[in-house]
Amino acid sequence: MTDLDMLKSLVDSALAASKARSDAAIARCRAYTGSQIRFSQSSIDIAQRWEELSLDLVLVVDKEKVAIGRTPVASTDDVKKAVDDMVDVAKRLPASALFAGLEDRPGKFPAMTGNYDGKIDGFAVKAPQMVGAAIDAALQEGAKRVAGALKFSKESFYMRSSLGPEGSHRSTAYDLNVRAFQEELDYSGQGLSCGTKPSADEKAMVAAGRQAGSLSKESIGAKQGEPGTYDLVLSPTVAADFIAFMPGAANPFLVMIGLSPLGDRIGATLAPEFVSASDDALFKGGIGSQPFDFEGTPARTVPIIDRGVLKSFVHNTTTAKMSGTESTGNSAVVAVGLGANMLLPSSTNVVFDNGTHTLEELLEGNKPTIYVTCNWYTRFQNYVTGDFSTIPRDAMFLVKNGKRTPIKNVRISDNTLRMFANITAMGKDRKQILWWEVQTPTVIPSVKVADCRITAATQ
Repeated sequence: MTDLDMLKSLVDSALAASKARSDAAIARCRAYTGSQIRFSQSSIDIAQRWEELSLDLVLVVDKEKVAIGRTPVASTDDVKKAVDDMVDVAKRLPASALFAGLEDRPGKFPAMTGNYDGKIDGFAVKAPQMVGAAIDAALQEGAKRVAGALKFSKESFYMRSSLGPEGSHRSTAYDLNVRAFQEELDYSGQGLSCGTKPSADEKAMVAAGRQAGSLSKESIGAKQGEPGTYDLVLSPTVAADFIAFMPGAANPFLVMIGLSPLGDRIGATLAPEFVSASDDALFKGGIGSQPFDFEGTPARTVPIIDRGVLKSFVHNTTTAKMSGTESTGNSAVVAVGLGANMLLPSSTNVVFDNGTHTLEELLEGNKPTIYVTCNWYTRFQNYVTGDFSTIPRDAMFLVKNGKRTPIKNVRISDNTLRMFANITAMGKDRKQILWWEVQTPTVIPSVKVADCRITAATQ
Protein backbone atom coordinates (compact mmCIF):
# COMPACT_ATOMS: atom_id res chain seq x y z
CA MET A 1 0.00 0.00 0.00
CA THR A 2 1.40 3.41 -0.99
CA ASP A 3 1.36 6.37 1.37
CA LEU A 4 -1.51 7.90 -0.62
CA ASP A 5 -3.50 4.67 -0.44
CA MET A 6 -3.00 4.61 3.34
CA LEU A 7 -4.16 8.22 3.71
CA LYS A 8 -7.17 7.57 1.48
CA SER A 9 -8.12 4.47 3.49
CA LEU A 10 -8.11 6.43 6.75
CA VAL A 11 -10.15 9.28 5.23
CA ASP A 12 -12.69 6.81 3.86
CA SER A 13 -13.00 5.23 7.32
CA ALA A 14 -13.61 8.65 8.86
CA LEU A 15 -16.38 9.55 6.42
CA ALA A 16 -17.99 6.13 6.76
CA ALA A 17 -18.00 6.45 10.55
CA SER A 18 -19.51 9.94 10.41
CA LYS A 19 -22.09 9.34 7.67
CA ALA A 20 -25.03 8.41 9.88
CA ARG A 21 -24.15 10.84 12.67
CA SER A 22 -23.49 14.13 10.88
CA ASP A 23 -25.03 16.39 8.26
CA ALA A 24 -21.70 17.00 6.57
CA ALA A 25 -18.07 16.07 7.14
CA ILE A 26 -14.63 16.84 5.81
CA ALA A 27 -11.76 14.47 6.58
CA ARG A 28 -8.15 15.24 5.74
CA CYS A 29 -5.36 12.81 6.62
CA ARG A 30 -1.83 14.18 6.70
CA ALA A 31 1.57 12.48 6.75
CA TYR A 32 4.36 14.85 7.78
CA THR A 33 8.09 14.43 8.30
CA GLY A 34 9.97 17.37 9.82
CA SER A 35 13.61 17.99 10.63
CA GLN A 36 15.41 20.76 12.47
CA ILE A 37 19.10 21.51 12.93
CA ARG A 38 19.92 24.20 15.47
CA PHE A 39 23.36 25.73 15.85
CA SER A 40 25.08 28.15 18.21
CA GLN A 41 28.65 29.21 18.92
CA SER A 42 29.34 28.32 15.26
CA SER A 43 28.58 24.61 15.81
CA ILE A 44 25.57 22.31 15.47
CA ASP A 45 24.17 21.51 18.90
CA ILE A 46 20.74 19.94 18.23
CA ALA A 47 19.42 17.78 15.38
CA GLN A 48 15.83 16.54 15.51
CA ARG A 49 13.58 14.55 13.21
CA TRP A 50 9.93 13.65 13.75
CA GLU A 51 7.05 12.04 11.90
CA GLU A 52 3.34 12.68 12.25
CA LEU A 53 0.24 10.98 10.93
CA SER A 54 -2.84 13.01 11.81
CA LEU A 55 -6.48 13.38 10.91
CA ASP A 56 -8.21 16.75 10.56
CA LEU A 57 -11.99 16.58 10.90
CA VAL A 58 -14.79 19.06 10.37
CA LEU A 59 -18.19 17.71 11.43
CA VAL A 60 -21.54 19.47 11.10
CA VAL A 61 -24.39 18.15 13.25
CA ASP A 62 -27.90 19.46 13.76
CA LYS A 63 -27.27 21.67 10.69
CA GLU A 64 -25.59 24.51 12.66
CA LYS A 65 -23.22 22.92 15.14
CA VAL A 66 -19.65 22.62 13.89
CA ALA A 67 -16.81 20.74 15.57
CA ILE A 68 -13.24 20.92 14.29
CA GLY A 69 -10.19 19.05 15.52
CA ARG A 70 -6.92 17.32 14.74
CA THR A 71 -5.86 14.04 16.29
CA PRO A 72 -2.94 11.65 15.73
CA VAL A 73 -4.00 8.35 14.19
CA ALA A 74 -2.33 5.03 13.39
CA SER A 75 -5.26 2.79 12.44
CA THR A 76 -8.91 2.74 11.44
CA ASP A 77 -9.78 2.10 15.09
CA ASP A 78 -8.10 5.42 15.98
CA VAL A 79 -10.08 7.11 13.24
CA LYS A 80 -13.42 5.73 14.41
CA LYS A 81 -12.69 6.80 17.99
CA ALA A 82 -11.78 10.28 16.78
CA VAL A 83 -15.08 10.55 14.92
CA ASP A 84 -17.07 9.33 17.92
CA ASP A 85 -15.34 11.82 20.21
CA MET A 86 -15.89 14.66 17.74
CA VAL A 87 -19.59 13.91 17.31
CA ASP A 88 -20.03 13.91 21.09
CA VAL A 89 -18.29 17.29 21.28
CA ALA A 90 -20.33 18.71 18.41
CA LYS A 91 -23.67 17.82 20.00
CA ARG A 92 -22.71 19.76 23.14
CA LEU A 93 -21.81 22.90 21.20
CA PRO A 94 -24.13 25.84 20.58
CA ALA A 95 -25.05 26.69 17.00
CA SER A 96 -22.15 28.38 15.26
CA ALA A 97 -22.60 32.09 14.66
CA LEU A 98 -20.05 31.96 11.84
CA PHE A 99 -21.09 29.07 9.65
CA ALA A 100 -23.07 29.27 6.41
CA GLY A 101 -22.16 26.00 4.73
CA LEU A 102 -19.31 24.13 3.05
CA GLU A 103 -18.14 23.78 -0.52
CA ASP A 104 -20.49 21.31 -2.26
CA ARG A 105 -19.27 21.46 -5.86
CA PRO A 106 -16.47 19.08 -6.91
CA GLY A 107 -14.07 21.20 -8.94
CA LYS A 108 -11.14 20.78 -11.28
CA PHE A 109 -7.94 21.60 -9.45
CA PRO A 110 -5.05 23.48 -11.10
CA ALA A 111 -1.80 21.64 -11.76
CA MET A 112 0.98 22.51 -9.31
CA THR A 113 4.67 22.79 -10.20
CA GLY A 114 7.78 23.68 -8.26
CA ASN A 115 6.43 22.72 -4.84
CA TYR A 116 7.96 19.29 -4.22
CA ASP A 117 11.63 18.38 -3.96
CA GLY A 118 12.13 14.83 -5.20
CA LYS A 119 15.56 14.85 -3.55
CA ILE A 120 14.27 15.74 -0.08
CA ASP A 121 15.34 12.43 1.48
CA GLY A 122 18.87 12.87 0.18
CA PHE A 123 18.91 16.42 1.46
CA ALA A 124 18.22 15.12 4.97
CA VAL A 125 21.62 13.41 4.81
CA LYS A 126 23.32 16.48 3.35
CA ALA A 127 21.69 19.11 5.57
CA PRO A 128 24.41 19.18 8.29
CA GLN A 129 26.99 19.93 5.60
CA MET A 130 24.86 22.82 4.33
CA VAL A 131 24.57 24.25 7.82
CA GLY A 132 28.34 23.99 8.15
CA ALA A 133 28.80 25.77 4.81
CA ALA A 134 26.50 28.63 5.89
CA ILE A 135 28.38 28.97 9.19
CA ASP A 136 31.74 29.01 7.38
CA ALA A 137 30.48 31.67 4.96
CA ALA A 138 29.48 33.93 7.86
CA LEU A 139 32.84 33.45 9.58
CA GLN A 140 34.71 34.19 6.36
CA GLU A 141 32.84 37.50 6.10
CA GLY A 142 34.08 38.53 9.54
CA ALA A 143 31.62 37.11 12.06
CA LYS A 144 33.03 35.86 15.38
CA ARG A 145 30.08 33.62 16.31
CA VAL A 146 27.16 32.20 14.34
CA ALA A 147 23.79 30.84 15.47
CA GLY A 148 20.47 29.89 13.92
CA ALA A 149 18.32 27.04 12.68
CA LEU A 150 17.51 25.10 9.53
CA LYS A 151 14.09 23.48 9.28
CA PHE A 152 12.87 21.32 6.40
CA SER A 153 9.90 19.05 5.85
CA LYS A 154 7.80 16.98 3.49
CA GLU A 155 4.04 16.60 3.67
CA SER A 156 1.38 14.57 1.89
CA PHE A 157 -2.34 14.73 2.48
CA TYR A 158 -5.57 13.39 1.12
CA MET A 159 -8.95 15.02 1.74
CA ARG A 160 -12.55 14.16 0.97
CA SER A 161 -15.77 15.93 1.79
CA SER A 162 -19.09 14.15 2.18
CA LEU A 163 -20.46 16.89 -0.11
CA GLY A 164 -18.29 15.85 -3.04
CA PRO A 165 -14.86 17.52 -3.27
CA GLU A 166 -11.78 15.32 -2.85
CA GLY A 167 -8.12 15.52 -3.73
CA SER A 168 -4.53 15.02 -2.67
CA HIS A 169 -1.36 17.10 -2.57
CA ARG A 170 2.26 16.80 -1.53
CA SER A 171 4.82 19.48 -0.80
CA THR A 172 8.24 20.14 0.68
CA ALA A 173 9.60 23.24 2.38
CA TYR A 174 12.60 24.65 4.21
CA ASP A 175 13.65 27.80 6.00
CA LEU A 176 17.10 28.80 7.21
CA ASN A 177 17.73 31.63 9.68
CA VAL A 178 21.37 32.63 10.26
CA ARG A 179 22.47 35.24 12.78
CA ALA A 180 26.09 36.35 13.01
CA PHE A 181 27.71 38.20 15.91
CA GLN A 182 30.85 40.03 16.90
CA GLU A 183 32.19 39.96 20.46
CA GLU A 184 29.74 42.78 21.20
CA LEU A 185 26.19 41.40 20.86
CA ASP A 186 24.87 44.64 19.37
CA TYR A 187 27.01 44.10 16.28
CA SER A 188 24.95 41.42 14.57
CA GLY A 189 23.54 40.52 11.18
CA GLN A 190 20.87 38.21 9.82
CA GLY A 191 20.51 36.12 6.68
CA LEU A 192 17.42 34.21 5.60
CA SER A 193 16.65 31.65 2.92
CA CYS A 194 13.45 29.68 2.40
CA GLY A 195 11.61 27.82 -0.31
CA THR A 196 10.21 24.50 -1.44
CA LYS A 197 13.27 22.82 -2.94
CA PRO A 198 16.16 22.75 -0.46
CA SER A 199 18.33 20.53 -2.66
CA ALA A 200 18.23 23.23 -5.36
CA ASP A 201 18.82 26.16 -2.99
CA GLU A 202 22.18 25.27 -1.48
CA LYS A 203 23.82 28.40 -2.94
CA ALA A 204 21.07 30.52 -1.40
CA MET A 205 21.74 28.96 2.02
CA VAL A 206 25.43 29.79 1.78
CA ALA A 207 24.50 33.32 0.64
CA ALA A 208 22.33 33.70 3.77
CA GLY A 209 25.35 32.91 5.92
CA ARG A 210 27.51 35.27 3.92
CA GLN A 211 24.96 38.08 4.28
CA ALA A 212 24.67 37.58 8.05
CA GLY A 213 28.44 37.71 8.48
CA SER A 214 28.90 40.74 6.25
CA LEU A 215 26.14 42.73 7.98
CA SER A 216 27.53 41.81 11.38
CA LYS A 217 30.98 43.11 10.48
CA GLU A 218 29.54 46.26 8.91
CA SER A 219 27.58 47.02 12.08
CA ILE A 220 30.70 47.25 14.28
CA GLY A 221 30.72 50.52 16.19
CA ALA A 222 26.96 51.12 15.92
CA LYS A 223 25.90 54.22 17.87
CA GLN A 224 22.60 55.20 19.47
CA GLY A 225 20.21 56.38 16.76
CA GLU A 226 18.49 59.75 17.06
CA PRO A 227 14.68 60.02 17.20
CA GLY A 228 13.10 61.93 14.35
CA THR A 229 11.45 61.60 10.95
CA TYR A 230 13.34 59.64 8.31
CA ASP A 231 12.84 57.91 5.02
CA LEU A 232 13.18 54.16 5.58
CA VAL A 233 14.50 51.50 3.24
CA LEU A 234 13.15 48.16 4.43
CA SER A 235 14.80 44.90 3.41
CA PRO A 236 12.45 42.14 2.16
CA THR A 237 12.65 40.58 5.64
CA VAL A 238 11.27 43.75 7.25
CA ALA A 239 8.84 44.71 4.49
CA ALA A 240 7.31 41.21 4.69
CA ASP A 241 6.28 41.97 8.27
CA PHE A 242 4.42 45.28 8.39
CA ILE A 243 4.19 46.37 4.74
CA ALA A 244 2.75 43.00 3.71
CA PHE A 245 0.42 43.24 6.72
CA MET A 246 -1.92 45.28 4.51
CA PRO A 247 -2.84 42.63 1.89
CA GLY A 248 -2.79 40.05 4.68
CA ALA A 249 -5.46 42.08 6.49
CA ALA A 250 -7.87 41.80 3.52
CA ASN A 251 -9.80 39.14 5.40
CA PRO A 252 -13.46 39.53 6.45
CA PHE A 253 -12.99 37.61 9.68
CA LEU A 254 -10.18 39.93 10.77
CA VAL A 255 -12.46 42.87 10.01
CA MET A 256 -15.27 41.31 12.09
CA ILE A 257 -13.09 40.93 15.18
CA GLY A 258 -11.33 44.29 14.89
CA LEU A 259 -7.94 43.10 13.68
CA SER A 260 -7.92 44.81 10.28
CA PRO A 261 -8.00 48.46 9.12
CA LEU A 262 -9.61 47.54 5.78
CA GLY A 263 -13.28 47.09 6.73
CA ASP A 264 -14.87 49.71 4.47
CA ARG A 265 -12.02 50.36 2.04
CA ILE A 266 -12.78 48.15 -0.98
CA GLY A 267 -12.16 50.39 -3.99
CA ALA A 268 -10.02 52.83 -2.01
CA THR A 269 -6.55 53.84 -3.13
CA LEU A 270 -4.12 52.65 -0.46
CA ALA A 271 -0.75 52.98 -2.21
CA PRO A 272 0.92 54.42 -5.31
CA GLU A 273 0.06 52.92 -8.69
CA PHE A 274 3.27 50.87 -8.86
CA VAL A 275 2.23 48.76 -5.82
CA SER A 276 0.32 45.53 -6.54
CA ALA A 277 -0.05 42.44 -4.37
CA SER A 278 -2.08 39.24 -4.51
CA ASP A 279 -2.92 36.23 -2.42
CA ASP A 280 -1.49 33.60 -4.74
CA ALA A 281 -2.04 29.94 -3.85
CA LEU A 282 -0.60 28.99 -7.26
CA PHE A 283 2.73 30.81 -6.92
CA LYS A 284 5.48 28.52 -8.19
CA GLY A 285 7.79 27.70 -5.30
CA GLY A 286 5.49 29.33 -2.75
CA ILE A 287 5.61 27.61 0.62
CA GLY A 288 1.86 28.18 1.03
CA SER A 289 0.92 27.06 -2.49
CA GLN A 290 -1.84 24.47 -2.81
CA PRO A 291 -4.29 23.30 -5.52
CA PHE A 292 -7.37 23.57 -3.28
CA ASP A 293 -8.36 24.80 0.14
CA PHE A 294 -9.53 22.83 3.19
CA GLU A 295 -13.11 22.61 1.88
CA GLY A 296 -11.99 21.43 -1.56
CA THR A 297 -12.57 24.72 -3.38
CA PRO A 298 -10.06 25.11 -6.25
CA ALA A 299 -7.28 27.55 -5.39
CA ARG A 300 -6.51 30.61 -7.46
CA THR A 301 -4.66 33.92 -7.58
CA VAL A 302 -6.67 36.65 -5.82
CA PRO A 303 -5.72 40.26 -6.65
CA ILE A 304 -5.77 42.16 -3.34
CA ILE A 305 -3.99 45.42 -4.19
CA ASP A 306 -4.14 46.29 -7.89
CA ARG A 307 -2.05 49.32 -8.86
CA GLY A 308 -2.53 50.76 -5.41
CA VAL A 309 -6.27 50.09 -5.13
CA LEU A 310 -7.81 47.58 -2.70
CA LYS A 311 -9.73 45.21 -4.96
CA SER A 312 -10.62 42.03 -3.04
CA PHE A 313 -10.78 40.15 0.23
CA VAL A 314 -10.04 36.45 0.60
CA HIS A 315 -13.06 34.26 1.40
CA ASN A 316 -14.16 30.78 2.31
CA THR A 317 -17.69 29.46 1.67
CA THR A 318 -19.16 31.00 4.83
CA THR A 319 -17.77 34.54 4.51
CA ALA A 320 -18.47 34.54 0.77
CA LYS A 321 -22.17 33.79 1.40
CA MET A 322 -22.30 36.43 4.12
CA SER A 323 -20.75 38.96 1.72
CA GLY A 324 -22.78 38.01 -1.35
CA THR A 325 -19.78 36.82 -3.33
CA GLU A 326 -17.89 33.60 -4.15
CA SER A 327 -15.25 31.72 -2.20
CA THR A 328 -11.71 32.55 -3.33
CA GLY A 329 -10.42 29.11 -2.24
CA ASN A 330 -8.89 30.36 1.00
CA SER A 331 -10.62 28.14 3.58
CA ALA A 332 -8.40 26.80 6.37
CA VAL A 333 -8.63 25.48 9.90
CA VAL A 334 -7.40 28.39 12.03
CA ALA A 335 -6.54 28.29 15.73
CA VAL A 336 -8.47 31.06 17.50
CA GLY A 337 -7.60 30.25 21.09
CA LEU A 338 -6.22 27.58 23.36
CA GLY A 339 -7.54 24.34 21.87
CA ALA A 340 -10.16 26.13 19.76
CA ASN A 341 -10.30 25.98 15.94
CA MET A 342 -12.57 27.54 13.32
CA LEU A 343 -12.97 27.15 9.58
CA LEU A 344 -12.03 30.62 8.33
CA PRO A 345 -10.51 32.46 5.38
CA SER A 346 -6.71 32.46 5.55
CA SER A 347 -3.87 33.77 3.40
CA THR A 348 -1.75 31.33 1.36
CA ASN A 349 1.16 33.28 -0.17
CA VAL A 350 1.20 37.10 -0.13
CA VAL A 351 2.96 38.04 -3.38
CA PHE A 352 4.00 41.58 -4.35
CA ASP A 353 5.00 42.60 -7.85
CA ASN A 354 8.72 43.20 -8.19
CA GLY A 355 10.04 46.75 -8.34
CA THR A 356 12.58 48.39 -10.64
CA HIS A 357 15.26 49.83 -8.34
CA THR A 358 18.57 48.53 -7.04
CA LEU A 359 19.30 48.79 -3.33
CA GLU A 360 21.82 51.54 -4.08
CA GLU A 361 19.14 53.53 -5.89
CA LEU A 362 16.73 53.12 -2.98
CA LEU A 363 19.36 54.50 -0.61
CA GLU A 364 20.06 57.55 -2.75
CA GLY A 365 18.54 60.94 -1.96
CA ASN A 366 19.05 64.17 -0.08
CA LYS A 367 17.06 63.23 3.03
CA PRO A 368 18.52 61.24 5.93
CA THR A 369 17.52 57.61 5.36
CA ILE A 370 17.64 54.57 7.64
CA TYR A 371 18.24 51.14 6.10
CA VAL A 372 16.60 48.45 8.26
CA THR A 373 17.65 44.84 7.63
CA CYS A 374 15.74 43.02 10.41
CA ASN A 375 13.02 43.69 12.98
CA TRP A 376 11.47 41.95 16.00
CA TYR A 377 8.47 42.39 18.28
CA THR A 378 5.98 44.10 15.99
CA ARG A 379 3.03 45.13 18.15
CA PHE A 380 -0.18 46.94 17.21
CA GLN A 381 -1.65 49.51 19.56
CA ASN A 382 -4.79 49.58 17.39
CA TYR A 383 -5.39 47.23 14.46
CA VAL A 384 -8.35 49.19 13.13
CA THR A 385 -6.44 52.46 12.87
CA GLY A 386 -3.16 50.71 11.97
CA ASP A 387 -1.02 52.19 14.77
CA PHE A 388 1.96 49.94 15.57
CA SER A 389 5.56 49.82 16.66
CA THR A 390 8.46 47.47 15.97
CA ILE A 391 12.10 47.22 17.02
CA PRO A 392 14.83 47.01 14.37
CA ARG A 393 17.37 44.34 15.27
CA ASP A 394 20.74 43.31 13.87
CA ALA A 395 22.43 45.62 11.35
CA MET A 396 20.83 49.03 10.74
CA PHE A 397 22.36 52.03 9.00
CA LEU A 398 21.87 55.77 8.77
CA VAL A 399 22.56 56.90 5.19
CA LYS A 400 23.38 60.59 4.91
CA ASN A 401 25.27 62.42 2.16
CA GLY A 402 26.18 59.05 0.64
CA LYS A 403 27.74 57.78 3.86
CA ARG A 404 26.40 54.63 5.57
CA THR A 405 26.82 54.67 9.38
CA PRO A 406 25.74 51.82 11.69
CA ILE A 407 23.19 52.77 14.37
CA LYS A 408 21.19 50.90 17.02
CA ASN A 409 18.48 51.18 19.69
CA VAL A 410 15.62 52.85 17.86
CA ARG A 411 11.97 51.93 17.40
CA ILE A 412 9.70 52.42 14.40
CA SER A 413 6.48 53.92 15.80
CA ASP A 414 4.08 54.66 12.98
CA ASN A 415 0.89 53.67 11.16
CA THR A 416 0.62 50.92 8.55
CA LEU A 417 -2.00 52.74 6.46
CA ARG A 418 0.13 55.88 6.34
CA MET A 419 3.33 53.95 5.55
CA PHE A 420 1.62 51.93 2.82
CA ALA A 421 0.43 55.17 1.22
CA ASN A 422 3.93 56.68 1.55
CA ILE A 423 5.80 53.98 -0.38
CA THR A 424 8.00 55.88 -2.82
CA ALA A 425 9.91 53.04 -4.54
CA MET A 426 10.33 49.27 -4.61
CA GLY A 427 13.45 47.24 -5.26
CA LYS A 428 13.95 44.56 -7.88
CA ASP A 429 15.29 42.11 -5.29
CA ARG A 430 11.99 40.26 -4.63
CA LYS A 431 12.47 37.40 -2.19
CA GLN A 432 10.30 34.85 -0.34
CA ILE A 433 10.29 35.38 3.43
CA LEU A 434 9.12 33.02 6.19
CA TRP A 435 10.33 33.09 9.79
CA TRP A 436 8.91 33.70 13.26
CA GLU A 437 8.07 37.35 12.59
CA VAL A 438 6.46 36.48 9.23
CA GLN A 439 4.07 33.55 9.60
CA THR A 440 2.50 33.76 6.11
CA PRO A 441 4.91 33.06 3.22
CA THR A 442 5.50 36.47 1.66
CA VAL A 443 7.23 37.36 -1.61
CA ILE A 444 8.29 41.01 -1.57
CA PRO A 445 11.21 43.25 -2.59
CA SER A 446 12.93 45.96 -0.58
CA VAL A 447 10.63 48.94 -0.03
CA LYS A 448 11.32 52.64 0.47
CA VAL A 449 8.85 54.61 2.63
CA ALA A 450 8.91 58.37 3.14
CA ASP A 451 8.70 60.32 6.40
CA CYS A 452 8.57 57.60 9.03
CA ARG A 453 8.53 58.24 12.76
CA ILE A 454 11.53 56.93 14.68
CA THR A 455 11.64 56.93 18.48
CA ALA A 456 14.28 55.79 20.96
CA ALA A 457 14.03 52.11 21.96
CA THR A 458 15.91 52.74 25.22
CA GLN A 459 16.45 55.79 27.41
